[in-house]
Amino acid sequence: HRGQKVIDLWDGLADPATGREVEADTLFNVYSVTKAVTATALHIQAERGHVDYDASIAAYWPEFAAHGKDRATVRHALTHRVGVPQMPEGVTPEMMCDWDAMAGAIADLPPLPPPGEKALYQSMTFGWIVGEIVRRSDPSRRSFRQFVLDEICTPLGLADLWLGIPDDAEPRVAIMTDRNADNPPPP
Repeated sequence: HRGQKVIDLWDGLADPATGREVEADTLFNVYSVTKAVTATALHIQAERGHVDYDASIAAYWPEFAAHGKDRATVRHALTHRVGVPQMPEGVTPEMMCDWDAMAGAIADLPPLPPPGEKALYQSMTFGWIVGEIVRRSDPSRRSFRQFVLDEICTPLGLADLWLGIPDDAEPRVAIMTDRNADNPPPP
């Protein structure tokens, strides 16, 4: 209140199997919240004049033009209208950790509907599509992860916003569970 911390509390189990409790520095996977961070990174690039919302994605990422996606714009990417919400065939967790492999595989996807024609929630592909535009439009050619650390986390003092955690942070991650897995659905 008025610039002073009034409440600082946490509760719960970080790992139900071991009984490890949530602590002040416990990390939680936030899934789609990352889309807002990714979009913010793109807006930073647009504000600096490095990205034009109405330009073709291929203007920044030529490989993305494959299979008729040459008409897909940056605005289409932000509004889930690129036409590639699907994950590439054969994706593994290891591949998902390889930015270049994922960006290449997504660039090679054929669009389901033509770009701009229909909104299809890019639940899994948004980060790589928008992130690759940011990466390729960055004059410093930083990785997307480094761009976010340098341009969003550091200025805001965010010590624990990660796009891929460092190994030493892994013990702090809460184990996600489905508490209701054993509950039958209501009639």
